[in-house]
Amino acid sequence: MNAPVSSSSNAAVIELRDLSITAGRRPLLRNVTVRFRPGGITLIVGCSGVGKSLLLRVLAGLHRPSDAGVEVTGAVTIETGQSAESGDNQNRRASVGVVFQHFALFDEWSAVDNVRFAFAHRDRQRQPLRPLELLNELRVPPHTPTAVLSGGQRQRLAIARTLAYDPDVILYDEPTSGLDAATAAQVAELIRTTHSAHAKTSLIVTHDFHSLAPIADEIYLLDSHTQSLLAVPQDDWPDLREHLEPPVRDATPVLETNGATQQLARVGRTTGDFLVATTRAIEAAATIPWRLLPRWRSVAWGLRCLWHYLGLAAGPTAWIYIALAGAILGFVTTYFTFRFLPYSRYTEPLLLEDLLEATGFALYRILAPILITILIAARCGAAVASDVGGRAYGRQLDALRTFRAPPKRYLLTNILYAFLIGAPGLVALGYVTAAIVSAIVFTATHPQHGPDFWSLHFHHRLRDPAMWWYDGTSWLLAKTLLCALGIGSIAYYRGASTKNSARDVSLGVTSTVLWGTLYVLVIHFLFAFFEFEAYAPQ
Repeated sequence: MNAPVSSSSNAAVIELRDLSITAGRRPLLRNVTVRFRPGGITLIVGCSGVGKSLLLRVLAGLHRPSDAGVEVTGAVTIETGQSAESGDNQNRRASVGVVFQHFALFDEWSAVDNVRFAFAHRDRQRQPLRPLELLNELRVPPHTPTAVLSGGQRQRLAIARTLAYDPDVILYDEPTSGLDAATAAQVAELIRTTHSAHAKTSLIVTHDFHSLAPIADEIYLLDSHTQSLLAVPQDDWPDLREHLEPPVRDATPVLETNGATQQLARVGRTTGDFLVATTRAIEAAATIPWRLLPRWRSVAWGLRCLWHYLGLAAGPTAWIYIALAGAILGFVTTYFTFRFLPYSRYTEPLLLEDLLEATGFALYRILAPILITILIAARCGAAVASDVGGRAYGRQLDALRTFRAPPKRYLLTNILYAFLIGAPGLVALGYVTAAIVSAIVFTATHPQHGPDFWSLHFHHRLRDPAMWWYDGTSWLLAKTLLCALGIGSIAYYRGASTKNSARDVSLGVTSTVLWGTLYVLVIHFLFAFFEFEAYAPQ
């Protein structure tokens, strides 16, 4: 049995009071009241499916009221008492760190950057070990890309990152899952050593009591029959397997219903889901100005996240993609306008100047903005939704929350700024490329007129002698920025929704493309009623 280093007066206290958890229709815990040993290692054991990981999410403060099908009542308090010697009898809310089952590392960063991120968001009143010291202690190569580390190195990195945050409590989610007996024993020893060296209250949820019981100070059984946490006396630890039975399923009989009733219920659920989604969309739209405030706990890491999403929303590949689209647009609008002009021998000399003026106006005010913003929604929106969806699936969003770095601050805010910065530049690039190709095509097909003739008439309806910019630029900028905000919001929220499989990530990307494209078309459609009013015949 492990002997805790910290004194109980200083160690964090985890207490559950009348805690009940229900998932779907199945109760997992009913009115549980328990106080875990301060400064010790506590195991919560149970079979797969009894709700251990859900309980850990509740303890870590990761459960949200919007989590579908999960209801939590009662109270969880995690506090750390001040030492009696200080004369301070007040408790403070303890900080909690989580070592996730699949580590939830930030794979776009190196090992040392993962640890530095956690270190930058710690409680500033305390001075834990520095990032490089932690990595050396846990034998993790600091500058190796996280994605190429071995499984053991990734687990040690996850522990180092949590320690860098310097929490009062460390929660471990199935730390030996999928490991052979020898490797599981090594992980148990690593946890014991870490606990002894850093004096944290530690709680482990697991089904592998064989490997972890030797380091435990106390063991609780999550009993699916009584929906309670039962303290297991140490004398009964060797016989614990007898109590690990599959969870009790709801035996309530299912009433048979006819087809019409089932169809009505399905329509009701669909309508309810639609109304909920609509309400959330309205709330998200209303909070966009608030989300644009850069409320980062660490400015340096906030800017680094912004740079990351600028690369996804407006990186070099996006510029190449948009430039090619603009070139195709410029060729099509110019070549086919004059190539298939009816009775061109008679009408072209009369309409040539007007056709060039109309082509320039249409490219700048209508065609380029619509095409480029649709492509931004399809290409850039999909890239961002895939990134956020991968983070949701890999529990990186939960990891951010444990470091008190809310995803809406570090991801959504930066995604919105990335699109606000990138979209106008990409639309401008698309138009400029289209205009250049249009000039080349016109000069090649009308050598008798040349590029000066093209320039004089192509830009004629766009130039305003009173302004240095093109007429209608304010309209163009307004609808581009509105499209950018909508695409960024859709990409984040569709990506950040619950992801339980790779298929869910793919569906999030697909829905982002569909909803983003539809949103862009609606914005341009609405603007058309007002933007061109001045050009309507009187």
